Amino acid sequence: MYRQFSKTILDNRSWLILAAIFFIGGTLLMYAALSYDPLLLPMMEETALTMLKELGEQVFGGHPLRGVAILFLNNTFASLQVMVLGVLLGIAPLFSAMANGAILGTVAFQLTNEFAQPLPLLLAGILPHGVFEIPAFLVSVALGLKLGYHLIFPLPGHSRSASIKGIFKEISIVLPTIILLLFLAALIEVYITPALLAHFIPS
Repeated sequence: MYRQFSKTILDNRSWLILAAIFFIGGTLLMYAALSYDPLLLPMMEETALTMLKELGEQVFGGHPLRGVAILFLNNTFASLQVMVLGVLLGIAPLFSAMANGAILGTVAFQLTNEFAQPLPLLLAGILPHGVFEIPAFLVSVALGLKLGYHLIFPLPGHSRSASIKGIFKEISIVLPTIILLLFLAALIEVYITPALLAHFIPS
């Protein structure tokens, strides 16, 4: 299983790089846009950040295990959606990569403006669970983009149906690892991240 997973990741490294470019691009573009025009921030707060706040209230408003389950199921469904909706010409994974990057850029901009030392807060809030969640997300985006592309341009020497079938096989290979990574990320985000943030946020 590990050998199959490693081979799939290696075979799709170009798509992973592309997914990372879209994600990082979304982050940098949103940070730059907010720096140029801070009036965009209320608009972001009313849309994407409101959704994040509502999810946070569900995750952290009850028993931690319930929070882990909510977060895990939400992220798992989102990853599956990103991969499967790649059949819509890759638009969904492209938008998802840019949108999630934009949310990160918005959070980074907020921290920069509200705290004298935003980097420790950003690292404490993102890095511990992000080392599991972000790779899982990028793999999902990569295969979603690949699915959309090869729906139009079949793999060399393959029919369109064989190409799509092969990509879904790759999805089935990486899915167990994605699920494991997202479960670990949910555990860390619920049980560890709040304590780390409390350490850095001035009382």
